[in-house]
Amino acid sequence: MGREMKLLTSSKVNLFLRVLGARRDGYHEVETILHTVGLNDEIEIVPTTSGEVEVAMCFAEGVTGDLPSTEENLVFRAATSLLDRGARNDGIVIRLVKRIPVGAGLGGGSGNAAGALTALSRHWGLEVPPGEMLGLAAALGSDVPYCLQGGAALATGRGEKLTHLTDSLSGWFVLGISSLPLPTRDVYAAWDQSGRQTASTPAAMTLALGAGDLNEVASLLHNDLEGPAFELRPELPAKKEALLRAGATGSLLSGSGPTLFGLCATEEQACAVAEKVRADFDRVEVVPSRDNCVEILAEAAA
Repeated sequence: MGREMKLLTSSKVNLFLRVLGARRDGYHEVETILHTVGLNDEIEIVPTTSGEVEVAMCFAEGVTGDLPSTEENLVFRAATSLLDRGARNDGIVIRLVKRIPVGAGLGGGSGNAAGALTALSRHWGLEVPPGEMLGLAAALGSDVPYCLQGGAALATGRGEKLTHLTDSLSGWFVLGISSLPLPTRDVYAAWDQSGRQTASTPAAMTLALGAGDLNEVASLLHNDLEGPAFELRPELPAKKEALLRAGATGSLLSGSGPTLFGLCATEEQACAVAEKVRADFDRVEVVPSRDNCVEILAEAAA
């Protein structure tokens, strides 16, 4: 029946995001620096004899949102992509516990997909060359290739072209989470209408990460989507200001939002900031930076 597997998949934040323009394929050309942070979903793969791929997805206690249908679930689509490539499935149940909110700009679904590709290819004994695995990941979503590895990376194209940065940030993040999702397509549509382009480049942020200078990283935080997101959700600027007033070294919208993060040097600083801003958000999490997105915790014969 194969082997049971348990794994964690982590979330990401964007330390830098520049939008270059719309593409003919419906996506946008971007330059972004991503970093993994330790807010995790749990995935368990249990062999069965059904011959089917079943997905059982639920929210952890205190987490709310709308669950996707099985067909729209990136974990199911990842499994299907491996079956299309020739994997033999006697039957599995994929149990997914969500702690990363859906539609929050934290890449939770992308991490789940990367975790499924990594674990299921191993579970099914399918040898997939790295380049082909990146192609499977890119077909699932722009952030999925990044989530196969995680850590610090510069992503270009629509986000699928990666340059991994050897120096990851050692810091803590206060995640200010809003229950109401902010659809990515709406934020990019607002950016298209605004016509705003910036001259910022990721070079300075890359150097700051290489030097391990958290204060410099905080001063260079930048996201072209922050303005359009703030226009769509006028309550967000005050929430960002609350994080800064509470003592965060820097603050920024992650991805297309609505999650805002506060960057801190130590866990003590992050906990103090979190305590001051709990009333400003629907949920607040204190998490460390991480060097990888997918972590297999256990593997045992069924």
